[in-house]
Amino acid sequence: MKLAKEWNGNLSDLMSEYSYQPELTRKLDGVATQDFDQSLINEIVLWKVNRYAPLSPDTLELLNGLSSVEAGKHKESESIIKSLLREPGIDLPMASTLLRFKNPRVFQIIDRHAYRALYGEDYPLYSASGLDRKVKVYFSYLDELVALSKSKNVDFEILDRVLYVFDKQHNGKL
Repeated sequence: MKLAKEWNGNLSDLMSEYSYQPELTRKLDGVATQDFDQSLINEIVLWKVNRYAPLSPDTLELLNGLSSVEAGKHKESESIIKSLLREPGIDLPMASTLLRFKNPRVFQIIDRHAYRALYGEDYPLYSASGLDRKVKVYFSYLDELVALSKSKNVDFEILDRVLYVFDKQHNGKL
């Protein structure tokens, strides 16, 4: 193992190779004299955990248009979901979270716990899974949630949370 203190090179030269979240890093490097508020704290936390996902203006516009999608019509949003999934830092669980908070009557969060509670098996996707596969899995998941909502007389809008708690209580850790 090499130690930085024992290396003969110029450590400062390594900054030319630093490229972590470049836009957000530049922004955060300039906040030392500002008062911190919760929004800025959130950005710093997202920077630290590498979960900052700046959306393009076009994708933001598409996302904001989802308010008008009606319950049960989630398949009308396929192109918007694909647009979200093409954004850096966005995979299906994060995309579904954005969708859920934008229109909970139509979309719910898909994650490992909710998926396992619904299907009794592990979440089948990885970041390398194709866009079409991700959308197909998500739409099937939403279809199953619509059916579960009706069969168990549970509001669709709370199903992701109910399934999360159910799985943790009945199936344990992932």
